[in-house]
Amino acid sequence: MVSVSDLTFGVYYDFRGLEAEPAALTRRWQGIVEQVRWAEELGYGSVWVSEHHFVDDDYASSTLTLLAALAVVTEHMWLGTNVLVLPVHHPLRLAEDALTVDALSGGRLRLGLGLGYRAADLEPFGASLGSRRRRFEDAFPVLRRACQGEPVSGVRVSPRPVRDGGPELWIGALAPPGIERAARLGNGFVCVLPGQINDYVEARRRLGLDDGRVALGNQWIVAEDPERAWASVGPAVLYQVNRYIDFGIFGRPGSVPRLTDPQQVLDMNQYRLLDGPGAVGELVRQIRSGPVVDCFSWTLFPGEPLDQAAERLEYFAAHVVPKVQEALAGGSQ
Repeated sequence: MVSVSDLTFGVYYDFRGLEAEPAALTRRWQGIVEQVRWAEELGYGSVWVSEHHFVDDDYASSTLTLLAALAVVTEHMWLGTNVLVLPVHHPLRLAEDALTVDALSGGRLRLGLGLGYRAADLEPFGASLGSRRRRFEDAFPVLRRACQGEPVSGVRVSPRPVRDGGPELWIGALAPPGIERAARLGNGFVCVLPGQINDYVEARRRLGLDDGRVALGNQWIVAEDPERAWASVGPAVLYQVNRYIDFGIFGRPGSVPRLTDPQQVLDMNQYRLLDGPGAVGELVRQIRSGPVVDCFSWTLFPGEPLDQAAERLEYFAAHVVPKVQEALAGGSQ
């Protein structure tokens, strides 16, 4: 099990803005930057930013630009992409951006990479669902060498790495081949299904490697009164889940019906409602199940007021994080 002192808890954003007024997007994004700064003061140790392209609700598409902004308002947080769609990025250009953020932050970037699962993210860039695996496997070693400061095709990208090995390259995946890829290539595994921690560890052991590292995401609402919190945030979560249905994450686009009521989100086990003790018990169990170094969950949902999300952030920092640390340090749940 990972040392308690090395364990961090994270916040996670997609930066969506649903208001039509152009200035509203600036206010929301600047508000998120300020919320992340405050979250670090509360004790959170990582921030993750998701990536999609060509989405009409301003879903984050330039994740490293956003992480550069977060780098200058934080001092200790790990800065992660969750996940950047590698097949649509040129590996040398991506290495330049990654090295820039890593230098700006003093070596705090965890560049989470994935194949992508949405044709609309891939095709305008000349990629496709059929070519994404090959493009990923071709780009990854180039990216790694470039991020380590090694010459590639006769050139050495700048800036130079600010830490040995350069930025960490993590891999996110859902399917077994992707988990094997994360085990084989990545500095860590970005995992959003806790049951897959063991699959990753077993894959590492089959390769003759150590157990690796996991950043674990949970789909839940944690609050003192989770049912009351759900009454407020449920419509925003419903919007989020329906957009992911549209994207095709639950099945081919158009094959899965959209949901009409927030209760359906809970009924299909997409989100869980937990109070502080419930979250503590779940996290202690999950962390003990494998090499978990970071635990994160969605922080702000589309259209949700920032101050509403802040209530949950503050509650989790005060009533969950210290209890998890205490339980792990004491060896009891």
